[in-house]
Amino acid sequence: MSPRTPAIVQSSDLSHLSLNRVLFPAGPALDDRSWIAENQRTISALFRCIEANSCTQNQTKVVLLVASPFRELLEGANGGEAIWANSTLIALRRLGYNYLYSNSMARASQLYHIFGALIPVVFVDVPDAYSCFQDENCILSRLRPHGIPAWKILSFHFWDSPDNPLGRRWTLSPEDYRGSEGNTYLGYSVEPQCSRQPFVPHSHRKEQAYVLAKEARYFAPDVDRAHDPDSFEAAAAAIDIRFLAGVRERVLPEYFPRNITNVGFMSAPQFYATLAESRVLVGVGVPFTSPTPWEALCLGVPFINPIHHWSADAPLDKTHWVSQHAALKHLDPPYVYNVFKGDKAGFVRAVVDAIAHPIQSFVAEDMRMRAVEVRLAAVFETDWRSEAARLLAEQQASGSGEAFWL
Repeated sequence: MSPRTPAIVQSSDLSHLSLNRVLFPAGPALDDRSWIAENQRTISALFRCIEANSCTQNQTKVVLLVASPFRELLEGANGGEAIWANSTLIALRRLGYNYLYSNSMARASQLYHIFGALIPVVFVDVPDAYSCFQDENCILSRLRPHGIPAWKILSFHFWDSPDNPLGRRWTLSPEDYRGSEGNTYLGYSVEPQCSRQPFVPHSHRKEQAYVLAKEARYFAPDVDRAHDPDSFEAAAAAIDIRFLAGVRERVLPEYFPRNITNVGFMSAPQFYATLAESRVLVGVGVPFTSPTPWEALCLGVPFINPIHHWSADAPLDKTHWVSQHAALKHLDPPYVYNVFKGDKAGFVRAVVDAIAHPIQSFVAEDMRMRAVEVRLAAVFETDWRSEAARLLAEQQASGSGEAFWL
């Protein structure tokens, strides 16, 4: 028997061929929210619009998401990095951009080999930014013309330090860290989360203050705790208020303040409901720069922000302050009460004043989703290659920095 001859597709049949239908005949299951399934949906939609010549503005631009908070968000994460990632995804969708996930730089390189012409930027974790820069199989170079250009790689970095091989401009930040000029402020919004929780009228709220602490160790004497147990006792004696905290541990250490009732670790809906019923959110010194105070303000709950360090010569000069929440130190009562570490009288006064002066929902203008969209659009409108060329010229002139390929 002779070998079977492959069928030849006639030219008249070519119009019926669809790369989308060939590669994704059925598509992923509707309940599959894995990053792989999300990529399949994105590529399928991209192929469909290209074949139909119906792509909307920005739809043929694909952002490569290697930074782990984006994948963790799909798995149900709801921490600070996940909130930032969620705002970024919402803004990407509203701006019409496509995006693909990757769980490693090796896989990101493979995706870049295919879609590189469509990819304006790559969002990565800080370690991946440095590892790719040093990896000849990852970064663009004279011998690796298909690598990812260094100037397309942006670090998705929660803190205020410059953490990218090309410096601050290529470091994305969630907060407007004043005094850290140069980082690219992308930011986030708490509006998506806040909108799901109804505003509780102050007349219906419980006489409770929520203490921002998920770990009992935040109250240990050897950490950066801002208020000792006596401060909570003094505040409870000054005003009829109950302090609550959602600490993970069931068995609490001896140093845990006895005036704080631990309601245990809560789900996100339970947490937001409890916070919305509270009259003030109390910071204890850590964790630093959590989104929770912004969420509290959106729910009409003022925040007590501990100041760890200040200038002895100019204690009211905020430029010298190191506070639990760096951005919120610039706000004042009735929204934020900045209290120096160890100032018991100041702490008690802040609790009393915050309860006596209730606030309505407050969202800073630069924390609104529209503001995030504007800043994200500016990231895409930046000519990163030209920026990198200027940086490279400066480095060559000064003899500093590592060379990279444009």
